[in-house]
Amino acid sequence: MTTFADIMTLLLTFFVLILSFSTMDVERYKSIAQALQSSFGLQAMNPLNIIPSDNPPRTDNLVDPIKPKPNTEEGEEQENKQLETLGNRLETNFVDEVEKGLVIIERDEDHIIIRFPDDAAFKSGSDWLEPQMVPIIQKVADIVSDYDMYTIVGGSTDNQPINTERFRSNWDLSAARAVSVAHELTWMSDLNEKYLYVVGNGDARPIATNATPEGRSKNRRVEIILMERDTSSKRQVFQGIQQIPTYQ
Repeated sequence: MTTFADIMTLLLTFFVLILSFSTMDVERYKSIAQALQSSFGLQAMNPLNIIPSDNPPRTDNLVDPIKPKPNTEEGEEQENKQLETLGNRLETNFVDEVEKGLVIIERDEDHIIIRFPDDAAFKSGSDWLEPQMVPIIQKVADIVSDYDMYTIVGGSTDNQPINTERFRSNWDLSAARAVSVAHELTWMSDLNEKYLYVVGNGDARPIATNATPEGRSKNRRVEIILMERDTSSKRQVFQGIQQIPTYQ
């Protein structure tokens, strides 16, 4: 019995030692794993994922990576430079046309306006372009297609009502004239039609008084409005159009 009891005691001691060797100190392992993660910056391969979920590691000390902010000032400067370059190029290439009164070029810090007066581009009550204007408009398209621009073609009339077989109102006439110019802009040019807008204003956006023949003549026109395609700005195209000064 003494020998048997001695053997049982030794066996019990042996199994206790084995059990003690196989037991993991979880808290100690957590601290070691966190130290390694902090030292090596490991996030995708997180060794703490194998720790039981009943006591997950704290992440209070983890800091989100800093993302660089876009340089909006540099972007605006580049856009203004593009607009200025295009304006200079248009004015240089249309010196003769401007002197003859076939084209009017105006610009500010946000827009370039290429204006075709009614008496030079269309006959009274017609939406057919005069032949002399076709090469001018195609030349405009060739230049503008080299730049990232919104192109808005807007037709406008005076406040004298019209009602013919073809045009029910000034809305119809102004829209048809804008479409005629848009067709010539896109004919045999690389102008991106995705950023082309055609607008019929009727008599809603005058630039002069309709009380005089001279003012009404100025209001009968088709304009090509050029604006930067600014992806960083939330400004809509028609918000940009509304910023263009009109006669009050």
